[in-house]
Amino acid sequence: MSKEVVDLTTQYSLFDELQDFHMDEFQVIGAHSKYADPLMESLLLKMHPIVEKNTGLSLYPTYSFYRVYRPGHELKPHKDRPSCEITATLSLNYDYMGKDYDWKIFIESRGYSMDPGDMIIFRGPKLKHWRERLDAPEGSWHVQAFLHFVDANGKFANYKYDEREMIGSLKTNGGNNG
Repeated sequence: MSKEVVDLTTQYSLFDELQDFHMDEFQVIGAHSKYADPLMESLLLKMHPIVEKNTGLSLYPTYSFYRVYRPGHELKPHKDRPSCEITATLSLNYDYMGKDYDWKIFIESRGYSMDPGDMIIFRGPKLKHWRERLDAPEGSWHVQAFLHFVDANGKFANYKYDEREMIGSLKTNGGNNG
């Protein structure tokens, strides 16, 4: 992604954190996060053809999610639910308060460094992934977007739009969108 889009999306996320802090995050306790945020849903659609090209699959978008990590936050090892058959984790930006720090994402025991705008595409329900505790100075932050898809010709195709009426909507067709 271009630096301009990364910077805009990062600033939006940090402002959203200030205005609407949510403490109901279940994977990273105390982190600000949002499901199906309008800007992130727009990113989901923008990145859809790029993810299709890189996977060689015809994909349905399911949902977007973003999280603002702060010092002490940790993403425990886990596998994703079926709506995340194809996960694209997108590093928006970070500031470790001048500390030379490399906060890797681990996928099946291999650590990956990500610069702002970098994206890693993987099979979320098949591969265990995590981030160790963010050990950065007070005031540090790291913003990450998660864009999820399913194979349009696969066994999880029914999770199209994460069982919502459409991308951008929070209203479900009876499915779970948490």
